[in-house]
Amino acid sequence: MRQTSARPGAAVMFRAVLAVMACGLAAGCTVAGAPAAAGSPVGAPFVYVTGKGGTNEISQFATLGSGALRPLTPRDVASGEFPYDVAVSPQGTSVYAVDDLSNTAGAVSQYTLNPATGKLTPKSPKMVATAGIPSGIIAISPDGKNAYVPSGKAISQYRISPATGKLTPLPPRMVAGAGSPIGIKVAPDGRYLYITSGTQCLMPKGSKGSKCTASAKANTVSVFRISPATGALSAKPVQTVATGQNPQMITIAPDGTSAYVTATTGNTIWQYSINPATGRLTPKSPAMVAGGGGPHDLAVAPDGKSLYVVNVRGATITQYAISPATGALSARPVSTARTVPAPEAIALSPDGKNAYVTSEGEGALSQFAISPVTGKITPLSPATVTAPSHGSLGVAVTP
Repeated sequence: MRQTSARPGAAVMFRAVLAVMACGLAAGCTVAGAPAAAGSPVGAPFVYVTGKGGTNEISQFATLGSGALRPLTPRDVASGEFPYDVAVSPQGTSVYAVDDLSNTAGAVSQYTLNPATGKLTPKSPKMVATAGIPSGIIAISPDGKNAYVPSGKAISQYRISPATGKLTPLPPRMVAGAGSPIGIKVAPDGRYLYITSGTQCLMPKGSKGSKCTASAKANTVSVFRISPATGALSAKPVQTVATGQNPQMITIAPDGTSAYVTATTGNTIWQYSINPATGRLTPKSPAMVAGGGGPHDLAVAPDGKSLYVVNVRGATITQYAISPATGALSARPVSTARTVPAPEAIALSPDGKNAYVTSEGEGALSQFAISPVTGKITPLSPATVTAPSHGSLGVAVTP
């Protein structure tokens, strides 16, 4: 406690210490012990984590003032079989998880999110089918009206009800993708969708092993136009550009002028400028920077100053500085922190002060503080919280 005048009496000090202790044990307090901002639900933002195949569940957490997580009660809600990615609607009222149900079919589980408590309740119906085996990833448009799921060699597309949050397949139910679609992202202005395609290494349920093959021509990023009236994708990409070997996830800067793609096999992060008028991509100079050991998932800070990358082989999270003038990444990470083994996905808190990283191989979720000044990553105390015992895959945070 910082003193600004004469030392307070013992009784005042005692009450102040009790207040800080109570705040530390409750959700919704700041690090300094002050109450959460007016209008913010106690425990918000909330965090959701999918359990790796075998658990078939989504774990739900509230946040403490430091950003550290505590499980809700109940901690888990049932999902479809083999859930992978999870996403929260921009309105913070619905959650969607992509399920690989079999070798031939998949679905999206849909939930209603209670904004006050963070708890999930299955919608009716609980699941909506995908048009083929999903790669596991889902993207929601910034206005919350549409959802897109890479499925097989196509993209399933859905309308989201503004009243109920339920998914309804759009006509057409899907559009053809380029190669095997993997990562997917909608531009911040909602006009274009970007999707990585390559040698599909996200094995669906029941697979006996990877059938990935190296083919430079298969490693691409495609740009689809989104209809402002219906949310449907253009029948064909308006552009397809080359990217690194075995591309995985893609993210876009908040101002919509830059895109970044992880290429796991090549251990690189590719960077592109985006034409705001056409959505088209142009490689930056240089076209790529070195990764930190099998880069997989990535996220840009809300202020656009840093990119955070999860490295599978390195078991790290790395921070790259983003040039405010060009959007180009620093040649090397400016900070690095260890994660649990086999890190998989990353999500940032809406204020950019925390990061959460799942682990495909461990029953733990890594949690970090992010400096609002430098963007540096520091493990929280504790550095991990319990996640589904078989490992975790997807993670999402409420807006």
